[in-house]
Amino acid sequence: MKLPWQKAESELDLEVRYHLEALADGFEKQGMTRAAAMKKARAEFGGVEKIKDECRDESRWNWLMEIGQDVRFGLRMMRKSPAITAAAVVTLALGIGATTAIMTLADALLWRSLAVPAPEQLTEILWTSKSRAEGLVGPVSGSSFRDGGLRLMDYFSQGGYEAIRERAAGKAQVAAHLNSFPASTSFAGKVTVAKVRGVSGNFFPMLQVRPFAGRLLSDANEQAGAAPAVVVTYRYWVNQLGGSFEVIGQSVSINNLSFFIAGVLPPRFVGIVPGDGTDLYTTVENSPHFRSPEGWYRKEKPNPLAWWLQLLARRVPGVSPEELQSIIDPAFSASWAARPKSPEATPRLRLVEAARGLGSVRRQLGDPMRALLGLVALVLLIACANIANLLLARAVEREKEAALRVSLGCGEGRLMRQFFTESVLLALIGGVMSIGVAAVLGQVMLRLLPMGIEGNALALEADLRTTLGAGAVTVITALLFGLYPAWRTARVSTAPALKEGVTLSRTRWAPAKLLVLFQVALGVLLVTAAIIFTARLNEMVSRDTGFERRHILLFDLRPGEIGYAGDRLRQFYFGLEDRLGGLPGVETVGISSTRPMLGGGYWDDVRMEGQTKNHSVAIHRGNAAFAEALGVPTVAGRGLTVQEARAGAKVMTISEDMAKEFGVASPVGMRVRTFGGLYEVVGVAKNARYSGMEQIPPVVYLPFGYDQESATVVLRTSIPPLAALGSIRAVVREMDKDLPMVDIYTMEEQISRTLRRERLFAWLCGSFGVLALVLCTVGLYGLMSHTTARRTGEIGIRMALGATRGNVMRQVLFEGLRLALAGLVFGVPLALYGSRVAVSQGLLPEGATPYWTLFAAVSVLAVSAVLAVLGPALRASSIEPMQALRQG
Repeated sequence: MKLPWQKAESELDLEVRYHLEALADGFEKQGMTRAAAMKKARAEFGGVEKIKDECRDESRWNWLMEIGQDVRFGLRMMRKSPAITAAAVVTLALGIGATTAIMTLADALLWRSLAVPAPEQLTEILWTSKSRAEGLVGPVSGSSFRDGGLRLMDYFSQGGYEAIRERAAGKAQVAAHLNSFPASTSFAGKVTVAKVRGVSGNFFPMLQVRPFAGRLLSDANEQAGAAPAVVVTYRYWVNQLGGSFEVIGQSVSINNLSFFIAGVLPPRFVGIVPGDGTDLYTTVENSPHFRSPEGWYRKEKPNPLAWWLQLLARRVPGVSPEELQSIIDPAFSASWAARPKSPEATPRLRLVEAARGLGSVRRQLGDPMRALLGLVALVLLIACANIANLLLARAVEREKEAALRVSLGCGEGRLMRQFFTESVLLALIGGVMSIGVAAVLGQVMLRLLPMGIEGNALALEADLRTTLGAGAVTVITALLFGLYPAWRTARVSTAPALKEGVTLSRTRWAPAKLLVLFQVALGVLLVTAAIIFTARLNEMVSRDTGFERRHILLFDLRPGEIGYAGDRLRQFYFGLEDRLGGLPGVETVGISSTRPMLGGGYWDDVRMEGQTKNHSVAIHRGNAAFAEALGVPTVAGRGLTVQEARAGAKVMTISEDMAKEFGVASPVGMRVRTFGGLYEVVGVAKNARYSGMEQIPPVVYLPFGYDQESATVVLRTSIPPLAALGSIRAVVREMDKDLPMVDIYTMEEQISRTLRRERLFAWLCGSFGVLALVLCTVGLYGLMSHTTARRTGEIGIRMALGATRGNVMRQVLFEGLRLALAGLVFGVPLALYGSRVAVSQGLLPEGATPYWTLFAAVSVLAVSAVLAVLGPALRASSIEPMQALRQG
């Protein structure tokens, strides 16, 4: 079957043939032979191809035919220049692929709306205060963060939630939820650890989420006597439950409590926090939070000062966040169980748009992702400048061809379209190849995501928006590198270009030189960023932690979640200490309520007896061997004894910084008041980085509570830690085969996990810096090589007139290095400005831009420039004058 424009071409041929035949018939009737009649008919009819072109211009399919011609011609030209084509395509694939991968990750983390109906109606309810709300807020569970001079909190009391929900009725639906919490789960004999989020019964109705299978939670699940129910995510249903619809109604064990599976969430719903990775949803009362030993979570013994619920609301259409806030403000303040001690401690509501999910991930990764998008855009600009130079070089070689086509009647617009079509073809091929680059880079970035963000909970597949984004990047790229070379080629001067031996003037290459200068300037910025962030990562990794980090193995156990309690739980921990301590290769067994290098304890205020000043400290609970297992020495007094730790004695050790804050010569023997009462200070430990590599917090060490549901085991070994893992697993299995070991890492691995954000940023910045360095070097090399080749005749004349090879080599070196130096001069202010922006965005601390990094970046680029120019300079100096003159 013929396409419309093919059919039109056939009809045009028939019509032209008909007219010719008709004219020939008339001449033949006048007595001419058939051959003579046809010859005279063609002469009288005019140029057949010209007539066809005029007819085609009137055809509605003409533009498609011309595009097809341009595409075919462009492909032939690309085949004739395979080196330029390959260089351009590979450069574009890397640049577009990197841009697409980071755009896709940024979309999944920052921009994508929740997979619920009308997400723009969702609002997160927070509150602010200028200082801690003492007397009003007691124990809390949630998160807080700085916003200028204010602190924003996301937790509310049970009474506050109920008051806000009741007051907002008719204007908004308000639901409560808890932070997701890891729990031991068991189904069909398979024990795993899953993340569970407690939610109010109206949570899913408020979100307007429909089940994929079964049903979701409702208010009926919160009624007294209701059987504990759980809703599973589609991912958990497929991976852990086999993807069978028969599991609906069956039981799954969570922390040794039986739940029936009510339903499965739809595949597109991946939670309310990007990358959160929640697997199971149950009611607040049945969540691991609620059933933990802390009494302030329990409904039968409520603590009115406990604030632990997070709130999410769906506004009725037409109700603005400001209107909703004015409605619920009075109810919020009326729900307080006590009055704030000062105006600065008075909470005030703040409503935040939640269409894209809750903002914890955006706060953590928003600025880094925006910075990475800016850096990868600069890489793409360098790539476009490089390809533009390649196309300019090829345009110079094809100038005679362009002049010939213009002299034969081709218009500038038609010629420009032809050359631009070749640029579009390069961009399209590079865009297609970039899909593989983006996929590989995306998987690498998922493995480097910071803790708390699970890559398997992020959907990085290409949806309509990311596909359109990648397409837009490809089109913009084609415009950036293709329009100017096409325009310059179309404006060729026909007479000089058609003369043999005419060489372009050197001013012709001014645009190409500006492009290389632009590349080098941006290269300074990108290479400086690569060096700064890589050096910062290395510095953080090598910081002194204050403890011996080699030969330490960490893992978590959660015996309280599978039924251990009371004296049985205590005996389990005692037995664990004794049995692990007896293993060959295990030197010390430490047990802690918190994992080192993972936030490092919980924060509270303490006050030395006889003083009025409160001190905010990180509190750790550990057994007697915890400090020894980490290798933290005691600098004054003594450590905890086994008897004190197991009896829960009112004794503590403190860090050196904590001792300085108390302001006493010797704190040993002094007593300190905490939320648990008065504790005697028996020792001072060396400062250590327990929370992370960023800072050293003041620390208080209390005896480990052997009634705790979960614990982190810290083992110091005399052999490589992982070599002892097999015997350690065997001991835990012998004690309880249903008790899984969770999050098994060496201390070095744990430290690396805390730096995953910095590692992601350093790795990407380093990759961009290397790519920019390569592109700058190739761009400068290509420019000087082509310029030297075009000036072969000139160089031959100079050498024939007495110029030495050294003179020629110095001349080429001088021209290339002068151009590189100009780029470096323009690049230094760019790099300094970029570092200030990074500091202002919190990506770097104050004073974290040592000038040696800028010097190193300039030096690396300068050496690369010398190497790039040296090759063309050597080739120029080796030109034979007579051969060059013959070629000229």
